This record gives sequence, C-alpha cells and structure tokens, in this order.
Amino acid sequence: MASLNISNATKKYDDLEVIHGIDLEIQDGEFCVFVGPSGCGKSTLLRMISGLEEVTSGQIHIGERDVTTMHPADRGIAMVFQSYALYPHMTVRENMGFGLKMSKVPTNEIDKKVNEAAEILHLEEYLDRKPKTLSGGQRQRVAIGRSIVRGPEVFLFDEPLSNLDAELRVEMRVEISRLHRELGTTIIYVTHDQVEAMTLADKIVVLKDGLIQQVGTPLSLYDDPENVFVAGFIGSPTINFVRGDINGSKLSIPNLKTIKLEIDQSIASSHSELLIGLRPQHLTLVESGDLEVEFTEALGDISYVYLKTLNGERIVVESREEKLPSTGALVGIKAKASKALFFDPKTELRVK
Repeated sequence: MASLNISNATKKYDDLEVIHGIDLEIQDGEFCVFVGPSGCGKSTLLRMISGLEEVTSGQIHIGERDVTTMHPADRGIAMVFQSYALYPHMTVRENMGFGLKMSKVPTNEIDKKVNEAAEILHLEEYLDRKPKTLSGGQRQRVAIGRSIVRGPEVFLFDEPLSNLDAELRVEMRVEISRLHRELGTTIIYVTHDQVEAMTLADKIVVLKDGLIQQVGTPLSLYDDPENVFVAGFIGSPTINFVRGDINGSKLSIPNLKTIKLEIDQSIASSHSELLIGLRPQHLTLVESGDLEVEFTEALGDISYVYLKTLNGERIVVESREEKLPSTGALVGIKAKASKALFFDPKTELRVK
C-alpha cells in the first residue's frame, strides 16, 4: 500500500494543454474517484499516474518514490481497463497468472497467488473455464484478479463498469467496495457516473476542462459544493437552478412565488441577484400555484414530478406521495429553506 502525491502536474499535446497544474494528495488505503464529464481529463490524469502518458511538467510520487519518469512496470501499480482484455484461448487461471508467468515467477507461487485472488473474488469454480463461458461481471472480476495477483501498491480503474448492464453495474460496485475493504489498498477509480462516485469513494475529485473543481467526501460535495458545476454534477436527479432578485433584505424568485427564502444581510448588501440551487429532494408539492405538470416518473416508493414555469424553465420535485398530480395540472412548490444553495450568477461560485 502507498499514498500518492501529484504536484503541479500538466499535460500538453503540442500547444494544447489538457491538464492544468494539478495538485492532489491521496492517502494510503484511500478509495479516490476521479469524476467529471467526457473530455474533462480524468482518464488522461489516470494514465499520467500509470506512466502510459508522459507528464509534461510537475511530479508524481507513489509513497516516497518519484515515479514521474519511471517505466509503468516499475511503479508498483496495476490497472483495470474498461475492456476486459482477456486472452480467449486461455483459462481463467492462465489469464490471471499470465503476467506473473511472463515475469518468470515460480509456478507454485503463481498458483498460490491465483488461488488467493480467486477466493477473494469468488472465482474458484471458474478457474478452469475459458472467458467465453463467463458473464460480463465474471470477466471483469477476472481482469481485477489479474491485477490483484501482482500485489500492487496502487490500483487504477479506468471506467471498469461501462460495458456492463445496469444490474451488473450495481453488483460490481458492491464487489469492488468489498474488495477495497478486504485488501485495504489505495484505489484510484475513474468514472463519468456520479452515482458510482458517490457510492464507492472515500474521496471524490471533480474535474472539468483539466482542472480540479473540488475535492471532498461524497456528502461534503453534495451538501457543500463550491460552485455551480459541482452542485449540478453531484446529485441525481440534478439540482434545480433558478434566479432570484434581491430587493433590500428580501429575496424573491419571479417564477417560483410560493417559495420563501431568507438570506443573510451581508449577502443582500453585496448582491442584486443570486442563482439559487434547490435539490428535488428538498422540494414539496403544494396544491395552489402556477407551475404546470409536464411529466411524472413513478419509480415505486419515490416519484419525480417534472414541472414547467411560465417562462419554460423545468423544475424537478421528488415526491413520496401515492397520489401524483396529473399531466397539465397547475401546482406550486415549497422548499426546505435551510438546504437552499446560493451562487453568484456571474462567477458561478458559492455565496455563503
């Protein structure tokens, strides 16, 4: 196991800079998730850590070692990719032990490590099967097992669940979380799926355009986002944003007149308008109002009601009521005032 430290790391392709001076510290044994939209630089940063991409400037340390220019095989890392990359003509046992065999590790030691990894991943009964006889989830476990047998200091996962269906993704999230608890190894995990990030991570790094937007625990990012991007990216369904006007010490929301929010005097004196973040979970439907019900999404004990304001803005409300308003009905909403988030509409930074 080892900690990882990234200091002022940049990555350029000719004149195009895609990673801009990243500083990040990941503790020994921590499960850290890089999350962000496609093209934000999360996979590039992971490949820089692995040595598959050169670092243009800056340093990367794994433990006490400066690995910035070190060959990938010498960094003490193991990488699990989106594709399983299993050899179809080899058995599960042979696939898991192939890397050790190429490193000329004694056969008895390979067998021991493969058996130990198979036990951790519940693959014992599949060791003599070929990959084509396995499900997608089982193949991904074999790919993870191939990494485990190497005994790395740091595991790197690059969107490993993207090829799986929804049910298998949930199953594999549980498997990877259990694996982390059992091994206690440092894991860095890349995904664009914020649900994966929220359920797996000890620490989340939110990236946008090659820059870190915020680093924190899943709940701290959800409850205390530093800017509009983080607030909008973390949380499902996504947060609602509406504009509010400040007149004296009062805050009014033109399109949501049933919502009453108090603001601090220091905010009122320094802003004429605010961007207000209201999560669907913190909104409640009321009978009287001028919001049109556009669509309802019933998901069992939780439903989502999609509303449209007079100027066409969409508001999503979470409801646990059995009876939902019909499409086209006019309703209002109330908000849990203590959970409202305020942002400067110009800088998009949080106003506290």
